[in-house]
Amino acid sequence: MTDDYVFDVSASYVEIYNENIKDLLNPNKRDYLDLRDDPIKGLVLSGVTKKEVHNIKDLMRLLVTGNSRRTTESTKANSESSRSHAILQVTVQKKPVTANYKVQQYTGKLSMIDLAGSERGTVTENRGLRLREGAKINRSLLALANCINALGD
Repeated sequence: MTDDYVFDVSASYVEIYNENIKDLLNPNKRDYLDLRDDPIKGLVLSGVTKKEVHNIKDLMRLLVTGNSRRTTESTKANSESSRSHAILQVTVQKKPVTANYKVQQYTGKLSMIDLAGSERGTVTENRGLRLREGAKINRSLLALANCINALGD
């Protein structure tokens, strides 16, 4: 906080698993989150949990808590293989201390993304559900690569 402004910092943490978005900061939330297009805010996750963060320890606690709730599975290649993509988003808002007049507030977002690794069936020796899961991981990574390539052109 400065004399003229106050800063609010919050974080959300979600995973994308089998093409569904799950809130990692709210273990009681059983439903998947919906991605919506808000005319003012742009793309938003409807109902995502946002936790207030006061210092780096708060943020690290949220990260550890969220990581413990991620979908993982043992494979031949890795004893604890992440089966999902995860997004930790930290939002910082700068607001004027006084509310007597309208002043523009500023918002910045930092998104940190952990992608599930690509799957090679011959290396992981996955079968059945794990093999289908690995195919979805590969398909989503390919879609992301196509988006990045299109943005680069």
